[in-house]
Amino acid sequence: MEEKYLKKIEYDKIIKILADYADSAPGKSSVERIFPSTEYDTIISDLNTLKSAMYFIKVKGKPDFEGLTDVSGIIKRLSLQGVLSTKELLIIRDNSCIARRVSETSQTLNPNNADEYDIKKIIEHIVPLYDIESEIRRCILSEEDIADDASKELLRIRNSILKNQEAIKDKLLSFTGSDKYRKYMQDNIITMRQDRYVIPIKSEYRNVVKGVIHDTSQTGSTLFIEPMEIVNMNNKIRELINDEKKEIERILRKLSEQCAIYKDEILSNFNICCNLDVMFAKAAYAMSYSGTIPGINKNREIRLLNAKHPLIPEDIVVPIDFKIGKNFRILVITGPNTGGKTVTLKTVGLLTAMAHAGLAIPADEGSEICVFNSIYADIGDEQSIEQNLSTFSSHMTNIINILKNADDLSLVLLDELGAGTDPVEGSALASAIIETLRNRNITTVATTHYTELKTYASVTENVENASCEFDVKTLKPTFRLLIGIPGKSNAIYISRRLGLDEEIIKMAKSSIDNKSSDYENVILSLEKSRQRMEKDRIKATEYKKEIEEIKKQLEKERDGIDKERDKILEKAKKDAKKLIEKALDKAQHLINEIDELKKSNITVNAKTEADFRTTVRKTKEILEIKDADQENDKDITTDDIKSGDTVMLRNLKQRADVLSNPDKDGNIIVQAGIIKMTVNIKDVYKIDEQKEINKNLKMNVIKTSGPAKMELDIRGNTIFEAESKLDKFIEQGYFAGLHELSVIHGKGTGALRKGVHDYLKSNPYISSFRLGVYGEGESGITVIFLKDKNK
Repeated sequence: MEEKYLKKIEYDKIIKILADYADSAPGKSSVERIFPSTEYDTIISDLNTLKSAMYFIKVKGKPDFEGLTDVSGIIKRLSLQGVLSTKELLIIRDNSCIARRVSETSQTLNPNNADEYDIKKIIEHIVPLYDIESEIRRCILSEEDIADDASKELLRIRNSILKNQEAIKDKLLSFTGSDKYRKYMQDNIITMRQDRYVIPIKSEYRNVVKGVIHDTSQTGSTLFIEPMEIVNMNNKIRELINDEKKEIERILRKLSEQCAIYKDEILSNFNICCNLDVMFAKAAYAMSYSGTIPGINKNREIRLLNAKHPLIPEDIVVPIDFKIGKNFRILVITGPNTGGKTVTLKTVGLLTAMAHAGLAIPADEGSEICVFNSIYADIGDEQSIEQNLSTFSSHMTNIINILKNADDLSLVLLDELGAGTDPVEGSALASAIIETLRNRNITTVATTHYTELKTYASVTENVENASCEFDVKTLKPTFRLLIGIPGKSNAIYISRRLGLDEEIIKMAKSSIDNKSSDYENVILSLEKSRQRMEKDRIKATEYKKEIEEIKKQLEKERDGIDKERDKILEKAKKDAKKLIEKALDKAQHLINEIDELKKSNITVNAKTEADFRTTVRKTKEILEIKDADQENDKDITTDDIKSGDTVMLRNLKQRADVLSNPDKDGNIIVQAGIIKMTVNIKDVYKIDEQKEINKNLKMNVIKTSGPAKMELDIRGNTIFEAESKLDKFIEQGYFAGLHELSVIHGKGTGALRKGVHDYLKSNPYISSFRLGVYGEGESGITVIFLKDKNK
C-alpha cells in the first residue's frame, strides 16, 4: 500500500491520534511506523492480540510503560565490554522494573480463558531480572549519587574522608578561635578553594600566617590561605577522593559486567514492553470510540454495520451501512453536493486500512473487511500549480496510474469521476473507466453526478447504484447511504422550493430530453416507494418501543414483587434467628445450672451433658458462619460504598481500595496493588476495617512467632514491598514487648522515607516515631516507639 493513497483517506491522522495513547517515547515511535499489512495471518494475529489487550484493560486496567527507554545503544556498549554510566544503569533498572511489574500483573490471568490467551502468551516471554534490578537500586541512588554501602571499600573511603574533614575543621577552628590568629583573619569562617580547606587572611598579614595561597578576593584585601599545618591533611583527602573515584569506577564496571551477562534478556524485555505499549495503546484507543474487532475474509467482501468515520465528532457523525463484493463488485454513489458521498468513500477506505493495521473499527459487531493487497484513492482537489496541471488533468494523471497498477485484489476509491471537464466527454470517460474496472473484476467505489452512470449501474451486471439521501422538504442532506437506489440531483425541485419563477422552471424542464426525464421520474417513483417503506418501518419501530416499554413495566412490577418477597423472607430469617438465640440463651442458662449442680456434688448424666453441650456449641458455630456469609453476600448499593472504602474483589479474592464514588451504573474505580481497574459494585463486598484490625489483633496474639528484631533495612525496596516487611517487623516487635525499633530506609530522594512515615501514621501499634539523630543515621533512619501491649 502506498503512503500517498493512505494519506488521501486520512490514515495518517488516525496514527497521529493513536501515538498519543502510547506511554513511552519508543512506543510512540513504533506507533508512528505502523503500516497496514497485506498478510491475512498477520492481520488475524494482530486483531486477536488487540481483542486480548482490550479484555486485559477491562479486567486489570492498562499497564503503565511510562519511562521505558530504548536500550539498543546500551546493549552495543555492553557487547564491546564497555563500562556503563550511572544514567545507563538506571535506564536498565527502570526498564527491568517496568517489565517485572507487567509480568507480575499477568500472573493472575486465567490461561484457559481464550480472551486472555494472546496477551498472556506475549507477556510470558518477559524474563524478570530481579537480581540486576535490586543490585542497581542498592548501589545507585541517582545519576550523581552512588550509595555509601555500594561496597565495603567505598564505605571505608567515605568514612575516612569524613574523619579527615572533621580533623581539618577542628584544626582550623583552633586557628579561628585563638586570640593569636583572630586579628589576622578577615572573617571568622572556614571555606574551600580548589577542593581544599582555607581561611580568609588579611593581605597585610600574608607573611605572618604560613601556608599556601589559593585565591584572592576581587579587591585584593583578602587572601585565602591553606595553613601549613593542614596541607598534608588536605593532600590526604585528595588521595581519598581519587580512591573514591576509582572505587566508583570499579563498582560501575562490576555492575556493567553483571548486565552484560543478561544483555539478550535486557534487549528482549525492552522489545516486548515496547510492543506491549503499542498493543495497549491500540486497545485504549479502540475503547475510546467503542471500536469492535471486524471479521476478516479473503472473499473480497466488505460489510460495514452502523459504521462511523472516526475523525468526525461523535455528536455530528452519521453512521452508514455499507456492503460490496457479494452481489456486486462496483458501487456507483450519486447524489447532491455536500450530501456525504466523499465521507462515505473515506469511511470505507479508512476502516479497511485500520483493520489491515490491526486496529478496531467504529462499527457494530458483524462487520467484515476483506484483505486487499492495495488501496488506491483519487479523492479531493488535485490541482497542481507547480506542474501546470488543471484539476481534471491532475485527476486523470492519478487515475491513469491507478489503472496501470490496480489488480483484482485492490480496493479503488474514485471521487467525482469524470468531473472538471465537458459533461458529455466526462460522462463518457467515467463510463469507460468503470467498465474497465468491472472487466478486470476490481472492487471499486465511485461517486458521480452523471445520469448516464446511474443508468449504466442499473442495467450492468456486477454494478450497483447507491445514493446519499436528501430531504427535499428541508433542502438538507441526511448523509444516510441508500444502496440499491440511484441519487437524484433535485436541482429543479430545489430551485422551485427556493422561489425560482415557474416559467423558468418550465423552460428548464422542456430542455431536458424525454429519456432523461423518464429516468428521473423512475428515480422519483422509487424514492417515494422507499419513503413509504421507511414510514412503515418507523411505525413498526414505534410499536416495538411500546412493547419494550410494556415489558419494562412488567419487569419493574416483578422486581417490586421480588423485593417484597425478599423483605418477607428477611423478616422471617430475623424472627427465626431471634427464636434460636432465645433458645440458646435458655440452653446456656441450663448449662450454668448443670455447673451449679455439679458444684453441689449432685450427679448429672455425663453422656447427656456432653451431647447437650456439643449441640449448643455447634448451633452457635453454624449461626456465626451464616452471619458471616450473609454479611459478605449482601448486595451493595451505591449508597453503601464511597471513595476511600476498602473492598474485597469476589472473583480475585483480593483486597482493593476504592478510588471513586459509584457512577449511575454502579461502576467504581479500585486499586489492587499497582493495578487500577473498573469493577461493578455487584462484584465486590465491603470490608469493615475496624473488624479486620480487631480480628488481626486476635490472630496475631496467637500466630505471631519467631524472634523479634529491633532493626529492619528496607533500602532498595519499593513502598509496596516495604509495607509488607514493616507489617511483620512491627507486629513481632509489639507482641515481643519491645518498645523501640529502627527502620533503615536511606536518604536518597526521600520518596521511600515519606512512604514509610505515611504508613507509620496509620499503624495501630505505633505510639510515635522520629528521624535518627547524629550517630544514628540522621535522615536515613527512622526510630519507632511502640505502644505498651499491656495497657
